[in-house]
Amino acid sequence: MLFFALLLVITMSFSCKENDPVPAPGSNESINNWIQSWMEYCYFWNDKIPAKTDKSLSPDKYFESLLYKQEDRFSLIQENYTDMLDYLSGIQTEAGYDYSLAWADASQQNVIGIINYIKPNSPASKTSLKRGDIFSAINGTRLTASNYNDLTDALSSPHTLGIIKSISELEPVKTISLPSVVKYEENPIFLDTIYNIAGKKIGYLVYNFFADDKGDNSIAYVKELNNIFGEFQTAGVNELILDLRYNGGGAVNTCIALSSMISNQSSDKLFSIDQYNSNVEQEGITEIGPNFNKSYFVDYLRKYNAEGNEIESTLINKLTGLNRLFVITSARTASASELVINCLRPYMEVILIGGTTYGKNVGSFTIYEEDEEKQKTNKWGMLPIIVKLANSQGSSDYSNGFTPHVEIYEYQHLPLLSFGDVDEAMLHATLVKMGVKQASASLRADKQHAFIPVFSSIDKTTVRRNMYINPKKLRIKQ
Repeated sequence: MLFFALLLVITMSFSCKENDPVPAPGSNESINNWIQSWMEYCYFWNDKIPAKTDKSLSPDKYFESLLYKQEDRFSLIQENYTDMLDYLSGIQTEAGYDYSLAWADASQQNVIGIINYIKPNSPASKTSLKRGDIFSAINGTRLTASNYNDLTDALSSPHTLGIIKSISELEPVKTISLPSVVKYEENPIFLDTIYNIAGKKIGYLVYNFFADDKGDNSIAYVKELNNIFGEFQTAGVNELILDLRYNGGGAVNTCIALSSMISNQSSDKLFSIDQYNSNVEQEGITEIGPNFNKSYFVDYLRKYNAEGNEIESTLINKLTGLNRLFVITSARTASASELVINCLRPYMEVILIGGTTYGKNVGSFTIYEEDEEKQKTNKWGMLPIIVKLANSQGSSDYSNGFTPHVEIYEYQHLPLLSFGDVDEAMLHATLVKMGVKQASASLRADKQHAFIPVFSSIDKTTVRRNMYINPKKLRIKQ
């Protein structure tokens, strides 16, 4: 077994000539040299980086100037790398709810928001705020096309929401106060349950992002996921619904672990084939071997120390006998969520219910200055696109997203019901497609107003819409 560690052992050299003056640590030029060195080495489109660049730009503007905008709409840079790592692990300062915004009228002048879910044990969970509540004001100011971006900035501080009675009445009927915010650690596992319907044992999992843990190397989240599949296994689950409607992606190794639990594929089965630029490809072949870019299903959850050495392993609980998977999707279903769909397709039928997915078939690598002394003058973190991921058949053609087999939008079925309620629109449609329920006339559909999201919580932390590789945890076969 080898580990994909080449990106960790690169000796980076700044791009200034030997006799050029060394820029002051912490200056734009110094940080931009660091950015350029990494981008020229590992950026997927490094051959498209401009020949001449302006090192006097602020690091965020300089990073943006290097991007190949014809194809790259995903590469990111953060002023503080610790924020970047926190976001990837589901940690941010918030009141504890997920929301979407939509136009309130055809003129696209007024904006309303809807609460998608309340995060457990958060400040919001201690108020009367609930899934499906609709708001038209933040801190007493009505949301409009010109101010919603600024107003939603206030949601990371104590604030109020003006709740409206229906989407056709914009005047708030009550105000809910969110008097506190915390640095909240969100568990990606929102809900799991088992249904016994029409002779089927149906596992249901609402999973909101891919992460092994909260960034503490405990692998606690993926262990909890494994325990859930142990319960599914013991109960004899023979159908599975994976709810990824709000899942913007995350860690590829967690994606592989979940896919292994679902599909029962062993570690000799190919999960994905990864494409890099010529620099990384050549070094990968030289240092690791010709199969450096292939990832396989796994039999164990593995924990590693800082040096990349394995210190713990846990046998994965795998479901046997599943020949199909039902996935609930939306426009927010992105990157690692789409990777699950794409990489399981060669091994089982994957049936999509909901909306067309986001369309992200490329991934990143977390880059930041790891030397503590250098961190004093450079705290920037980057997530440049470095890889395109294909399934075992070489297919990666989903840049426009995956089209669902059954198209349904939860916002056309208001009020939103609780997750896990078999009459909740998306879950009900899935059970109908599965053949264990009849289409219900009781679905409350508001066809007078199509609540079409134009903005959501994830747009405030776009890092959460990322698919990233952790080289210490990817298994590579010679």
